[in-house]
Amino acid sequence: MTAPSVDSIGRRTLFRRGARPVCLMAVLWVVLPAVALDGQAPVATLQQLTLDVGSPDAKVRRAALRALRERGGPEALVLLAHLVGDPDLGIREGAIEVVIGLYVQPPAKRSMANAEDAFLLAPYRTTPYPPPTELTSALVKALADEYPSVRRDSAYAVGIVMRPPATSQAAFELTASLSDREPAVRKAAAQVLGRLGVLSAGVPLIGRINDEVLDVRLAAMRAVGELRDDRAVPALTDQFAFYVRGVAGRTAIDALARIGSIQSRSLFESQIESGYPAHRQSAYEGLARMGGASAMLPRLMTALTAEKDRRVRLAIEFALTSAGRPAVDGMIAALADRSLADQALEYLVELGQAHTTAIASGLGDRDPVVREQLAIALGFIGGQEATAALASAASDESADVRAAVSVAQLRLRQGSAHRAGS
Repeated sequence: MTAPSVDSIGRRTLFRRGARPVCLMAVLWVVLPAVALDGQAPVATLQQLTLDVGSPDAKVRRAALRALRERGGPEALVLLAHLVGDPDLGIREGAIEVVIGLYVQPPAKRSMANAEDAFLLAPYRTTPYPPPTELTSALVKALADEYPSVRRDSAYAVGIVMRPPATSQAAFELTASLSDREPAVRKAAAQVLGRLGVLSAGVPLIGRINDEVLDVRLAAMRAVGELRDDRAVPALTDQFAFYVRGVAGRTAIDALARIGSIQSRSLFESQIESGYPAHRQSAYEGLARMGGASAMLPRLMTALTAEKDRRVRLAIEFALTSAGRPAVDGMIAALADRSLADQALEYLVELGQAHTTAIASGLGDRDPVVREQLAIALGFIGGQEATAALASAASDESADVRAAVSVAQLRLRQGSAHRAGS
């Protein structure tokens, strides 16, 4: 393999940029002819870039990669797929980076330092462009690249551009990556398997709960939680009991809360009295997901009044709402707080269409940050009421809200097309 040259486009470019990446402006991309802007050189046409990405000259291919980065738009994805498999390491790394930058849009005042950062932002910050077959095939093939950096970042890219269910080839290669000699690759594979809902990876992931590297253990625990795999409950319970005060303990009970198994009822009920806020939060979430909150409504109401930690209060509101005592207003208000917004957004999406009316009413909030977050939520919740609410918000005075509405509407259209084709 050829070493990357100094003018290679590397992860020093898109990642760590303070500005939003190009995907915000590419939501409604229209292919335009090459023109000169403000005295600059003409933008390369797609026809020319198609020739350049296949050039035997690495310098020409690097220039094409830079042009594709600047051009943006989903029509660049097929050409980027060719560069994901380029002989030059720097070009391969750069192509994966550009793909991620096209899909993931960080919120204001947030930046992406690397592919993992982008992956963690991706659940609610991805523009849902349908990935070309050429791109998914190239990224899956890159999971077996000789360089760990490419294997790791291609795993995160697969988790960003694909949506469940994963293809059989992607599921196979990601599961195989759980045995990679490089811990960062094992960690990435575990995270992506959970995100893509690869149920067949449940047993291998449970095995990685005892990985020698802590980060891999944590990723495996979170993944089985996302899979809601009941088979992981004994291993997670053991992890919590042994590491109760550490990060592994917090991750274990969080995973148990995501699974929401009846097997964990006594653990959840005991931990709502814990002195650790993270344990109390997970306990209330677990009770909500296992359907146990309705049996303890008076206790929840008392806890909501007494609880001082804001994250735990949100979890109690989630449990109350799941039990038929809606507390959606508190979750909507929390969207204005950067430290609480992700948690509140996850709850609102999970609560779903039963609360669309209350969620849609928040689009009249004075704070554009709240309106933007609610538009994102409605794009995932879906349904006729969400579609109508987003149409009404399409002319919002805030550019950020309008962009979020456009992405949400695109998501709903893609979802409708996917269901129609199923």
